[in-house]
Amino acid sequence: MHDLASPRVLAVAGVLAVLACLPQVSSAEEAKFRITTSWIVNYVEPKPRSVMQQNSYFVSLKSDGTVTERTETRIGNGWPGANLVETDTELGGSDSRARRKVWRVVNETTLVRLLARESHTFAIWLRTQGKDSCTATLEWRLKPGFTLFESPKKPGKPVVRFAEPSWPTARCDVL
Repeated sequence: MHDLASPRVLAVAGVLAVLACLPQVSSAEEAKFRITTSWIVNYVEPKPRSVMQQNSYFVSLKSDGTVTERTETRIGNGWPGANLVETDTELGGSDSRARRKVWRVVNETTLVRLLARESHTFAIWLRTQGKDSCTATLEWRLKPGFTLFESPKKPGKPVVRFAEPSWPTARCDVL
């Protein structure tokens, strides 16, 4: 017997509600988006500097409760190259890496991508407006006890701390 209030059943029901509001471009069971973001990371420690970061998230939302995300990241003021990362994430679950990333259905028109770090949470809010339009917004939140954001510590390296990113922009396109 299935509990209709279980998180899995609610997540799939939410996906179906979101899909009903989205364009049916590649199949009747999939909606695709491109979220393009950029911001300036203002590093404080160990070396003060400001660095541009740009990301393109290619997101596919499927009716079976999965989200596929392909991410292209460019970091640096000279744009020396892109770091391409591709992950498959189950809606409501985290990815296979220890990055603590999760996609959630908020309501019938909103998805949120949460990335939990020790010092903060980073969220990308994806909202649909009918079948042809979407918007994206970015949100960084410090956790209690922290005054600066921290990047994950790399072995043999000092902790990197930064202030709230400046000049954040986000754009969403329905594909």
